[in-house]
Amino acid sequence: MAIGLMMVALCVSARAQSAENLNLNRVVQPPYNSYGRLADGCPNAERLGFKVGIQGYTFNKYTFFEAIDLTRALGLHYIEASAGTRLSPDGNQRINAGMSQEMKDQLKRKLAESGVVCTSIYYGMNGSGDGFEDIVKFAKEMGWTIVTDPKRAEDGGKPVSFYENILNKYGVKMVFTNHPKAGGAAYWNPECTIADTKGYGPNIGASVDIGHYMRGGFDPYVITKDYIEIGKMYHFHMRDVSELGPHGLDVPCGTGQARVEGIFNMLNDAKLKPLIMLEYEHDFDNPLPYLIQSVNYINRICGDIIKANEEKAQMGDPIPLYAGTAQLSEGLRLQDSGDKATIHDWSKPDQSISWTVALKPGNYQVLMRYTQPYAGSAVTLTADGEELASLIPATFTWFDTTEQPLGVIRIANGGETTLTLKGIQNSVKRNQNGRLRQDEVLPDVAALVLIPTSLDATSQPVDIIGRFRGTQIFNGRNFDGWEANSEHALEHFRVENGAIIGGNLQDNLEHNQFLRTTKTYGNFELHLKYKIVASHNTYNGGVQFRSVPYPGADKPYEMVGYQADIISYRQGALYDESRRDTFLAMTLSTERLQKPDDWNDMVIRCEGPRVRIWLNGVKTTDYIEPYTQEPFEGVGAIAQDGYIAVQIHEGPAAEVWYKDIYIQELD
Repeated sequence: MAIGLMMVALCVSARAQSAENLNLNRVVQPPYNSYGRLADGCPNAERLGFKVGIQGYTFNKYTFFEAIDLTRALGLHYIEASAGTRLSPDGNQRINAGMSQEMKDQLKRKLAESGVVCTSIYYGMNGSGDGFEDIVKFAKEMGWTIVTDPKRAEDGGKPVSFYENILNKYGVKMVFTNHPKAGGAAYWNPECTIADTKGYGPNIGASVDIGHYMRGGFDPYVITKDYIEIGKMYHFHMRDVSELGPHGLDVPCGTGQARVEGIFNMLNDAKLKPLIMLEYEHDFDNPLPYLIQSVNYINRICGDIIKANEEKAQMGDPIPLYAGTAQLSEGLRLQDSGDKATIHDWSKPDQSISWTVALKPGNYQVLMRYTQPYAGSAVTLTADGEELASLIPATFTWFDTTEQPLGVIRIANGGETTLTLKGIQNSVKRNQNGRLRQDEVLPDVAALVLIPTSLDATSQPVDIIGRFRGTQIFNGRNFDGWEANSEHALEHFRVENGAIIGGNLQDNLEHNQFLRTTKTYGNFELHLKYKIVASHNTYNGGVQFRSVPYPGADKPYEMVGYQADIISYRQGALYDESRRDTFLAMTLSTERLQKPDDWNDMVIRCEGPRVRIWLNGVKTTDYIEPYTQEPFEGVGAIAQDGYIAVQIHEGPAAEVWYKDIYIQELD
């Protein structure tokens, strides 16, 4: 397949430069429908914080579901919709604010299963303002930025303040994009965009469509600089164009005159992370050869930027800490000697690898040299009261040593400093029943390398939860801000003595029941107290987070997502409720922390893919989700936001009490 794909790509690439392909109504060749792996995406761009994806109009001869599949085949994790696009091959439903809830849910499931995030939607608007609030509510529900170009106020359209008031009401962003002047577009001239974005709030921004600007005679590099200066560079329709002027054709990034590499460098220097959606309008029958080359090019130049950033930030010579000089806890084994030594048999959370070294105060980039042919493991590095946590990418075999960054750690005091590596989750492998489980060993470690740097620290204080500044989300009197997860859930919850009580001591419970927040949360730190009242040790409850109601009719009472478990035999553990149906990560503490007849303090902190749980002041779980973008088989990508809920588990009669519930939302 790979050879055939390459030959087709070469033939199409050569033919695609001819001008007759601009006749988009004539099918030059049947649409390209390969859904295999076509490229490896832009992981270097993601390391820099750029969200590189596809504007769905590039695949306008396909449905949106097919565009999602093709985006995924390119290794990309982001897509932008266009209003009016047919949703799937199975029907005629189109994407718009009037979509049925069933179709919206179907779209959300498709995106989750594919590991692709829809970031935004192009929505054509005439400037009258009719229906705009419905569009904003639709974008809010779907989590999308609106990309549009309505008629301006001076031409009879609504003023920008009209849009801004509604956007602010719902917390949705909107960017003005550009189309050709010949078509009567409102923002063909970048001066119009500057006039209608400069001075407005954070929900109004600017977009650069490189193709339309270049064919209109404008230099997108200069426009990008202008938008950066006014603080409004939010979004790109990214491509390269053969020449500046009306005859410029869309070409693969890096082969035209758009100065794409310069634009990425400028964004990096300005520390801006706009949405970057590839859009090709030159050969709709076969856009993939353009896209494959563009994706690979962007990934390469972003890799160059990463390397340049590291070189600029390096302030001193690397400090290698070899395996042979480490202090090893029981069960670890050193193989070979000198700079060839490696540490083996690492698999448990109570094992540690430590080095003591004299360091000056400052920030240090930390690299780990290792081998491990399994993905999904994660480690922490602590030093001087700071902590880094990192997922560990897989190597090809146990014999292929690689070096990967763990982050930048802050050393505040300096002097004799001990750096300690610990494993927080094992890598993923298939068990004897064919299911994927996190029970493979941790990496074989050859060295840590510390590089003095001027980069900002990515470490956090070990005592991070002591800096909590939260807001109460349960008032202790009633269920304001909370709702039943299912029709009969409220029959199993009540408020007494300032607490939510789930269950009772008289009736066994047939099904799990949940009371959830009316609001969803992504990144947050949650503090609460809970107490178990039961006459047996089979009690069970928990706190759901980043969770959603079960989508099927067979379990209307259930929730799907992470749960901080409240159970006698697994204290402070992380369970994946109704999804992978297994405990995640390692149990970091073997202490009997839970007090069955008294109040217990629980803290849950979620930041990006990292989830931590503390029970009565002791960290019990530290987990980094490997499947936020790469789909977990049979499940899809793991959602990073959702409801918070309290649970009473099915089984013998018992009560779980919850009170003093506070949350701090995190950036």
